[in-house]
Amino acid sequence: MAGALVRSVTPARLDDPAPCAGWNVRALLDHLTYETLMWAGLARGAPRTDHDADHLGSDHVGAFQAAAAATLAEFRRPGMLEERYGPAPGWRLVEQVVVETLVHGWDLAGAIGASTDLAPQLAEAMEPALRTLYDDLPRTPGGSFAPEQEPPPGATHADRLAAPGAFRLLRRRTRMNV
Repeated sequence: MAGALVRSVTPARLDDPAPCAGWNVRALLDHLTYETLMWAGLARGAPRTDHDADHLGSDHVGAFQAAAAATLAEFRRPGMLEERYGPAPGWRLVEQVVVETLVHGWDLAGAIGASTDLAPQLAEAMEPALRTLYDDLPRTPGGSFAPEQEPPPGATHADRLAAPGAFRLLRRRTRMNV
């Protein structure tokens, strides 16, 4: 799902605005690629410290595909799902990367005019995980997590995951057109 969206982004679209305040498509793709690399690093026991680096270079598709392959390799490692990462089991890391990918895939789909009804069954399955992972975090205007808002009637499961305030790490949604 995310790979197909990333592949559909032409270089001419990289400067297009993203639905996240102050971000364009390139910044969104860089964040998505970094997040994918970050979870692979955590699973490997080597947390990344290069948040502000350029993770795309001149090939956003290749960079994302390499990050996704690295993450899949780590997640497929025997025993990874049962390993402990602080208080959480490995399967929690998998849930987090799936939620991140769905939410940022939703952002990307909106930015490029693609359908935001992403992986409906997977998005539905991830709704409880989103609540478990993020409901207890502080929500403040302008903070890492904006105050929660209800998605409009008829919202898809992906819309619910990406609703403003449901999951807005380090930025605020500037529009709600779910």
